[in-house]
Amino acid sequence: MVLRKNNPSQDKFLTGEETRCWRLARRLTQPELAEWLGVSPQAVSKMERRGVSRVMALALSAIDRGLPPFKPSPEDYEAAQQQIRKEDDERE
Repeated sequence: MVLRKNNPSQDKFLTGEETRCWRLARRLTQPELAEWLGVSPQAVSKMERRGVSRVMALALSAIDRGLPPFKPSPEDYEAAQQQIRKEDDERE
């Protein structure tokens, strides 16, 4: 797919029709999809009119795979800090 900067509608990874088809095929209502994505039902309606970016298409793919929304746990933060310390030590 060739992306063109002069036409915002061509920057979409999925068209509005494809986005709506995705939702309906999974038997989700706009409010249900909105809850999964952390947006308003009005935002879902707008996506179904204008299409979605690659990032939003990846979020839809994550829903397909049953992945819950990610929120870092204290253990995730600790693991990240340990990795940062390790990388800093390697640079010295």
